[in-house]
Amino acid sequence: MASPYLGAPVEQWAQITRDLVGQHPLTPQLIHEAAMLSWSRLWSTWVGDANIGFPLAEIDPPATVIGYMFEKLFAKELAVRLPGHWRGGVGSEKDLHCLSNEMMSVEMKASGQLGYKIYGNRSYGQVLENADAAKKDKSGYYITVNFYGQTLTLLRFGWIDASDWQAQRAATGQMAGLSDEVYNHKLLPICGDYIFNGPVQLVNKVGGTAAASLQALGIHTIGQLIHAQHLPLGLQKFQVNAREQYRYCL
Repeated sequence: MASPYLGAPVEQWAQITRDLVGQHPLTPQLIHEAAMLSWSRLWSTWVGDANIGFPLAEIDPPATVIGYMFEKLFAKELAVRLPGHWRGGVGSEKDLHCLSNEMMSVEMKASGQLGYKIYGNRSYGQVLENADAAKKDKSGYYITVNFYGQTLTLLRFGWIDASDWQAQRAATGQMAGLSDEVYNHKLLPICGDYIFNGPVQLVNKVGGTAAASLQALGIHTIGQLIHAQHLPLGLQKFQVNAREQYRYCL
């Protein structure tokens, strides 16, 4: 399938993305609601039984496990809300399978690293000699999920083409990434109060030293920094950065 961005200059990508999202049956509001419920359910999960068991949070599971479980819970929530229209993907299907129109099916990608980047397997950035060997068509609609620890930090919805994935240059590298143009123009952030619960280190130019100074004042989250009063002069620039960075959701 030809990319909807084929032949279009980068300046037009954002509008193309808005059009694609606008015609999709999953609205940003529905995605936000399903994600909030799924995230809450995930961290309410109990492993084991009443005799020998423990809450999931107690074992500090790897980010890959969290991402996988979140995807499954999200797919189940869609199936409950929209029975006969959505279910979790199986086999070569995408993660969220649209029963009424397969072209609307959605892939999910999650990252538990501190930041807003998303990564795919190295194969995402490589051209397959035999297209039939690909497990999934890597072009299409995507929901991307960033989290850190038990905090959901950013949801985005948009479109990624297979050619957007760039494999690591090192032969031993196992990851593929995306360019700034893709993040800026092909993935639309889904706003919500959850964004302001993200750690203050996500604010532009807040490094370890600045974060420690802010935390010493009781400022641990993006929202706390945005609304802080009487900050020391040396920290006020970080508040300006935060208000500018997240103005799209204020």
